[in-house]
Amino acid sequence: MKGNRILIVAMGRSGGYGLGNWISRELGLKFIHEPMINLLDDSGKGIVTKYLITELEAYKRNPWNGTDMESNIKGYDKRIGLIREGDRECAESQCWAEGNNKWRNYYSISQEWLKENESYITEMEGWVRNKRESLLNVKGLDLIVSYEGIYHRRNDIPKLLEYLKIKEPKYLHLLDTSLRLRDTGLKPKKQLI
Repeated sequence: MKGNRILIVAMGRSGGYGLGNWISRELGLKFIHEPMINLLDDSGKGIVTKYLITELEAYKRNPWNGTDMESNIKGYDKRIGLIREGDRECAESQCWAEGNNKWRNYYSISQEWLKENESYITEMEGWVRNKRESLLNVKGLDLIVSYEGIYHRRNDIPKLLEYLKIKEPKYLHLLDTSLRLRDTGLKPKKQLI
């Protein structure tokens, strides 16, 4: 798969960084994280690219190769969608990250913070549902998996292994729930890499 191009289109706060990192490690490919936000060129071979659904909505054309985003999606050999099923937890995470401008840090949310931000979180739940619907309507995605199916139920991992033709995975520990960014008090924190 060295020359392949693999695409992940993810909702925010859905574990897309972890999924992209895992796929890139398993297949020995370069990982490009949120190319539009981070101003990274995602053309070329041998890459795993993770777009946020909001990037696809905001940009009509890829600034590096000029193609429309639908054609850009078709330019990938494998195309995966990543959703989050739990609206409330996703909304809480999104609100915390936006409010603190910290996207890749471990964090804890107190009951006090939840109470103080209840109306914002409730509003964000609607935004989360909208982004999930938007992602589910992206044309050309071959496989849809979820945060819950990867990191909690783990029933989406065999689907990913089959789809990506990974026969002997070496890095499944990167998909362990103990690596989640939000501290639930249940598992010790581990470094992502």
